[in-house]
Amino acid sequence: MPENDDVRFTSCSLKLPPFRHHPSPLFSNLQFTSQLLINSLRKPPKFPNFNFNAKKYNIADFFNHFTKPPKFLSSFIFHPPSKSSLLCSASLALSQNGGGNAGSDLGGSTSQSALKNPSPSQNTSRDEERVLISEVWVRNKDGDELERKDLESEAINALKASRPNSALTVRDVQDDVHRIIASGYFASCMPVAVDTRDGIRLVFQVEPNQEFHGLVCEGANVLPSKFIEDAFRVGYGNVVNIRRLDEVINSINGWYMERGFFGMVSGVEILSGGMIRLQVSEAEVNNVTIRFLDRTGEPTVGKTRPETILRQLTTKKGQVYSMLQGKRDVDTLLTMGIMDDVSIIPQPAGDGTKVDLTLNVVERKSGGGISAGGGISSGITSGPLAGLIGSCAIYHKNLFGKNQKLNLSLERGQIDSIFRINYTDPWIEGDDTRTSRSIMMQNSRTPGTLVHGNQLNNSSLTIGRVTAGIEYSRPFRPKWNGTVGVIFQRAGARDDKGNPVIRDFYSSPLTASGNSHDDMLLAKIESVYTGSGDPGSSM
Repeated sequence: MPENDDVRFTSCSLKLPPFRHHPSPLFSNLQFTSQLLINSLRKPPKFPNFNFNAKKYNIADFFNHFTKPPKFLSSFIFHPPSKSSLLCSASLALSQNGGGNAGSDLGGSTSQSALKNPSPSQNTSRDEERVLISEVWVRNKDGDELERKDLESEAINALKASRPNSALTVRDVQDDVHRIIASGYFASCMPVAVDTRDGIRLVFQVEPNQEFHGLVCEGANVLPSKFIEDAFRVGYGNVVNIRRLDEVINSINGWYMERGFFGMVSGVEILSGGMIRLQVSEAEVNNVTIRFLDRTGEPTVGKTRPETILRQLTTKKGQVYSMLQGKRDVDTLLTMGIMDDVSIIPQPAGDGTKVDLTLNVVERKSGGGISAGGGISSGITSGPLAGLIGSCAIYHKNLFGKNQKLNLSLERGQIDSIFRINYTDPWIEGDDTRTSRSIMMQNSRTPGTLVHGNQLNNSSLTIGRVTAGIEYSRPFRPKWNGTVGVIFQRAGARDDKGNPVIRDFYSSPLTASGNSHDDMLLAKIESVYTGSGDPGSSM
């Protein structure tokens, strides 16, 4: 078979879409002869190890991640250990000239100049020229047969254009290299053309990935270890498949997204011995600040103490920020009853590995006030103002800026009257168990004539009650809330002149003790379970 002097080989780098790297050609402006290609099989080039190096994590990736989740392979910057490109393929360029002209093309200055400074038209024509391939082999990087035939089958099945006795262009070979790498089982692939007496043999020299024998996960504080183990268990003992690894990384990122955590896989590296190092980046809360706004969105001075708001938050400094937890915190702040609107704005902080939270708070216009009213009710009184009643109330919903509530009310009729004082501290200062305290006092007078009749001197009968109580309440388990309290009451009957009355018109006793009044002490223990999160469905 005549020597193929009209065959020229140049090199070009492969750009794999899933990776972001800056390829540099392994060989540039070199002219290969067939003998040089055959010699290259004896001393094959060394391939750098397949390696993912994690880029420096930045919190801005998390915001992009939750807006549009990135693909695993696109979230890394691929840095080969050397300046040469990891994946390179030989570009075949054939000259259509005859033997004599071919010899002049290979050795003449015109051919060298064309190789150094090829024009776009020359590159296009070279890419479109076809070379007849007699054989297609898959070998390891040393040119020997692969030890595992299943991997050889994976590489052969990935080929589409490269078949024995087929005419191929450079682009066809490059596309098949892409397909072999895209199968996920190989770290590198180099096509080599070998001139034999039967024709040109195309050899794909591949470097399989290592077998997976262990995992090192760094930076995963909230991600359950069992979830990671289950995700990687299927691939243990098998050759690492990058496509399968991509699916595992996406499942981990999905776990973070479903729970609202600012976290994602930021780096993967395949180490020697089949170890995979997984780097997880989680955004920790660096600082929480409060910004009071008016209804127009302009900054203003707040009436509520910042520590009163901050202690309501379950999101604390140093925790991994969760959007779902932040939403629950917003709902908790709104249930305080002193704010019209609350929003949490996360911002990157420091070196980009943490997040600052800003709470925009719009307080209600007035935390307190005075109300009054009146009306007419049918009763047992007579005269021009029969049934006339009036009421007055003074209240404050944010006493001392601590969300403490005070309510004083008075209802007065011609005979009956009720005076109440209610004070509530929803969170006792200095208490870490979220204990609340309520104090109540009440003095009431109600007519008893309808039941007990008038006295002998035709005077009306009035029943008076003085009540005071205190209660403490706190959550003691998830969805469980407990309350303990004590209530004291003194009750007795009096006539119009204020004299105590022991028996009514029918000589029935008005007190159980036989004294002018009865005293009662009531202890209260209460437990409330709320299963659905809706306070209206408590038991």
